[in-house]
Amino acid sequence: MIRGLYTGASGMLAEMARTDVISNNMANVNTTGFKKDRAIFRAFPEMNIHRIHDPIPVGIDRKMDPRPFIGTMGTGVMVEEINTDFSQGAINTTSNPLDVAIQGEGFFQVQTPEGIRYTRDGSFTLDSNLYMVTKDGHYVLGENGPLQLPEDGDIVISRQGEVFVNEQYVDRLNVVTFAETNQLEKQGDNLYISNAPAIPTQDVQIIQGALEGANVNTVAEMVDLISAFRAYEANQKVIQTHDSTLDRVVNDVGRV
Repeated sequence: MIRGLYTGASGMLAEMARTDVISNNMANVNTTGFKKDRAIFRAFPEMNIHRIHDPIPVGIDRKMDPRPFIGTMGTGVMVEEINTDFSQGAINTTSNPLDVAIQGEGFFQVQTPEGIRYTRDGSFTLDSNLYMVTKDGHYVLGENGPLQLPEDGDIVISRQGEVFVNEQYVDRLNVVTFAETNQLEKQGDNLYISNAPAIPTQDVQIIQGALEGANVNTVAEMVDLISAFRAYEANQKVIQTHDSTLDRVVNDVGRV
């Protein structure tokens, strides 16, 4: 009976973590290039249940198991991992020449004070030295390092990520991918970090004057949030029921 309290509590903790993940998804529904997360649960090992202390009829040549097996019992659940869904978000036209979106797999490389990071957010600007930077001021990397424009002028970015200023080639955006996307870890500020080697991608499609939206469906997230609330309440009810049963065992059954 005490085990039921722990099982219900583990379910409540798991649903709390799930609620936090869904809430974060909904908070970033308008964040450029945001990729939604999902909480993945893992059940604890089940236990066999045996009936004990029952009268056992025994025949001359027939023996009964003194502890007959009657089924299994779950022992709780835990959050195994927070998995990121890297599916494509909607492409929204902005007509800003420094806005670029990736169609398909790939990430922009940016230089931060902590090292190289990766992002799908292509809302870039130019700093005072004509370096292409992110909204947080991180340098956008080309194949030859931080991408700096030689002069102010007409900026054209091809489908292959080649950057031209006044029809003069400058550099190519360094867009990379990974053998497995689960090797990427969210760091915050729409940046990812990975210890795995980045792989240059040749099939990337860069769309100038557009941004990739978040791959979050608000309606689906609301349905998941309601489901998490209901599951939390169900586990809460389990604990309340066990508490009530234990109260009767201690205060009523013990008197008999």
